[in-house]
Amino acid sequence: MAIEPSSAHPTAKARGASPSWLQARPLWAGLSIITMWLAVLFVGVFGGDFVHSSSNGFTKFSVVVFLLPFVLPATIVVARRGFTSVPDEPHGAPDEETRAREEATTEP
Repeated sequence: MAIEPSSAHPTAKARGASPSWLQARPLWAGLSIITMWLAVLFVGVFGGDFVHSSSNGFTKFSVVVFLLPFVLPATIVVARRGFTSVPDEPHGAPDEETRAREEATTEP
């Protein structure tokens, strides 16, 4: 007896009563980006300065400069991943060709 592919994978509503906002990718991407840049803001306000002294004088700049090479690419990656549309099938689901082969082997 063959099982239909649609009945083999339970839907999100059948698994449990989780609110839909918990699965909203743009919401979590936005919160992640806001958190990253708030961290940069707090380091800029409350963090110290990098001071390098030499025989010619000294150089002084904020520690935030060390965070920017990490936070800026992270923001781009999170935005691309979080704000793009999600395909209908979950990752790793069988494609049409695999389904056709399975159906051909199960038919008498």
